[in-house]
Amino acid sequence: MTNTSDSEYIQETDTDPDSISISNTEISSTVDESIDESLPLENDDITELTIDIFDLLDEYHTTHILEISSPKFYKNATENTANILINEWIDADICDDDNFEDVYEELTELIESTLEIFVEKSGFIQRSKKYTMDTINIPSSIDIPALTTKIQELQNIPQPQQKTKEWHEYRYNLITASNLWKALGSEAQVNSLIYEKCKPLNLNGTDYNYTNTDSALHWGVKYEPVTVMVYEHMFQTRVGEFGCIKHSKYPFIGASPDGINIDPQNQRYGRMLEIKNIVNREITGIPKEEYWIQTQIQMETCELDECDFVETRFLEYPDETAFYNDETHEYKGVILNFIERTENGVAKNSNPVYHYMPVDVSSDRDTIMNWIQIKKDELRKKGMVLYSTIYWYMDQFSCVLIPRNKSWFELAVPKIESVWQTIEKERVDGYEHRSSKKRIPKVNVVLSSDSSNSYMINNLVLTNSICLVKLDN
Repeated sequence: MTNTSDSEYIQETDTDPDSISISNTEISSTVDESIDESLPLENDDITELTIDIFDLLDEYHTTHILEISSPKFYKNATENTANILINEWIDADICDDDNFEDVYEELTELIESTLEIFVEKSGFIQRSKKYTMDTINIPSSIDIPALTTKIQELQNIPQPQQKTKEWHEYRYNLITASNLWKALGSEAQVNSLIYEKCKPLNLNGTDYNYTNTDSALHWGVKYEPVTVMVYEHMFQTRVGEFGCIKHSKYPFIGASPDGINIDPQNQRYGRMLEIKNIVNREITGIPKEEYWIQTQIQMETCELDECDFVETRFLEYPDETAFYNDETHEYKGVILNFIERTENGVAKNSNPVYHYMPVDVSSDRDTIMNWIQIKKDELRKKGMVLYSTIYWYMDQFSCVLIPRNKSWFELAVPKIESVWQTIEKERVDGYEHRSSKKRIPKVNVVLSSDSSNSYMINNLVLTNSICLVKLDN
């Protein structure tokens, strides 16, 4: 079989599902180029075969819609279709062991070509759509008055202040979009989620007050405002913040979107924004399963139909000289890291406070040094001192449109609700049985005898024991 990556299974399009029509002639003529002499087909069979493929793909999509969260969904659909057809051909003696591999490979390529048409023309919601230079600025059809009403509703939802006791309690009673994927995952992942949500809140613990600035999580938080600035500049839009929003129908589901486009003059008005600032993995343009689920939950919670999924890779210059000498990167800038200062000096455990130079500020040294000095003077009045200056550049940027998939959510929500009911029950009845089991250390004991034979005993149970020795009078 051809070694085809997931991204090659679908050519992304911006087709409007409401205006779809397709004919048998269109299917067969479009995939005709994929027909190879290895396939046991006459010319009259091509149309019939491609229509069979179309029907099998349609059936797979309908019966496996919950699995569309997987990045391998289209690859699995292709393999499933190929296996059904090849087995039928074997039963009909159309192919045999001598030419099986060639036939299977060519059949798979034919299915891949048909799949591209299927995704474009079938009317099913695509998993995601990559932007190209030709499609990145194509306006989508939006209802501005309806979106304005919805955005105002979201902005008016009461929100507890971040990081307060009320904020933590509010989130404690929700399965938020960022970890809801576990409710739809393996038994171990469901178990982990239930255990996390059943554990009592400990607001005095260091987990709530300590910031590990070296963690991948903190890197993402630190660079999220930079990504927003780049996105706003790149698409000439404005992004608003909305906090943690509770689902209106399912009050155990919550979502904290990274932002929503709030410029009514922009073609992206009302489109949500989800950001992932990558540290050490490849950016493929194909949303990982947990991220795809996260965006679906956000769209369902906010009742919006589109989400731009943005992945970026930021790197940092070793020093300011490298920053000023670099003329190759379009997006680069400065982050100032301030920390709290007390009368006796810098406060212990002071969390970083970042200030970001706007991306449209000139990158000449005098302009930047002037901006830094203004910020230092401004923050000094608030008891803050400049701890470090970070010079960054954007190494990679990926923007993928993820459409809302209501059919998927309708199938997913009963599973999510079942997990939440278990959480509510076990918060009362006990959840300790879900804690991870401690591994028993392996103990090896070697017994030797005079005959030079040795015997190994594994996993000898360790016990605290007392040896009693009876002494003669």
